[in-house]
Parts: sequence; C-alpha cells; structure tokens
Amino acid sequence: MILKIRRKFAAAHKLPNYKGDCAALHGHTWQVVFEVQGEVGASGMVCDFKELKPLLDALLPDHKFLNDLLPNPTAENLCQYLFDKAAGALKERGLKLLTLEVWENEDAAALIKT
Repeated sequence: MILKIRRKFAAAHKLPNYKGDCAALHGHTWQVVFEVQGEVGASGMVCDFKELKPLLDALLPDHKFLNDLLPNPTAENLCQYLFDKAAGALKERGLKLLTLEVWENEDAAALIKT
C-alpha cells in the first residue's frame, strides 16, 4: 500500500551559482509530497497519519536559511537532501520512501522516484 502525504514549510535561500533574481535572498512556502510504501498491518493501516505527519515535519527545515544546510540549495539539491533524511527515518519504521516531490511554488517542482 502507498500513502501520500503533503506537508508545507517556509524557508529562505539564495542561489550562488545563478545569474538573475534568485541569486538574491528570497523565500518560498515550500510543499513536500511524500509517497511512502508499507504493509497494511492488523490495525488496517500502514502507519497512523497522526504518527507519520510529525515524523516527516521534524525533517523539514521550517523557517531556516537553506544555505546553512546546502551550499547550493536549488529545488533539486533540496529534494535529494530531504529524500535522504526521510528515507532513513522511514526505514527505521519498516517503511520505504518511493517518491519525494519538492515544490518551490505552485508551478515548479523537483522529484525523486526510486
């Protein structure tokens, strides 16, 4: 079974290797969509959403300056960073991260699929 969870966070960044407006400090309300795979247990659930949402929220760099985490915090690099963190945290619970999408705005996203 696959669970799909959408979370949001606010963060600022600047793109050091970019020639244009995005080289300056700016922020986004980012959206992250997680697709998580696991077995349906005796409870009838893969994992209770009430447990999964806070676990994933704790991984998100809410109200952070992304350049403190990544030297070049593009949507693609942020997607890989969050995928690696989430995959490890979910694996500890017997779950597999299939897909992670990082939306920098309503029109543009980076995506990793396993």
